[in-house]
Amino acid sequence: MLDAMGVMYRAEDDVAELLVPFVQGQRPSVSAEDVAARYTEASLGQLDADAFWRSLGLHPSVEDDYLSLHRVTEGLLDFLGMVRNEGIEVWCLSNDVSRWSVKLRERFAINDLFAGFVVSGDIGHRKPSAEAYGCLLDRVGVTPQLFVDDRPRNVAAAKRLGIPAVCFGASGGGSDRVASFADLAHSRRSLWCGQD
Repeated sequence: MLDAMGVMYRAEDDVAELLVPFVQGQRPSVSAEDVAARYTEASLGQLDADAFWRSLGLHPSVEDDYLSLHRVTEGLLDFLGMVRNEGIEVWCLSNDVSRWSVKLRERFAINDLFAGFVVSGDIGHRKPSAEAYGCLLDRVGVTPQLFVDDRPRNVAAAKRLGIPAVCFGASGGGSDRVASFADLAHSRRSLWCGQD
């Protein structure tokens, strides 16, 4: 099970790194706090994507320009292809706006590489809430072998629910952290199966 931002996609904090600068580039008077607050509402399904843009004084037609700023993390596609060839199902659990999640998956042609997606904008719960993980567990039907997220609080929340989890990111190393998809692929047997 993979997180999206900071794992599948490069931006660790897409709001601070991409969304706030994008909005302020067109509407300098909009505060970072307002952008973050409206984003949280949209990522909980309380605002649809069009209403999100309009709440910040922008036309929804800017959306594709914003989404074009996202990049997949190096090694993602190779990793997904490898685990698929091994018969391992991969799910995504993400805090995101529903329509943005769909558009990014289509843009990078990754829909078919996943067994499914559980997105906060669809379920009304964000990680690290237990409800978000509960929605995923209900859909998957079994406890995932491993959850990979770049935020320690999300990893800790998964572990509290009995889901094995590791932190993803450049500072890697240690038994509960992987630095990259290459590192995850190399470590997958010990991480997922408790084997060396």
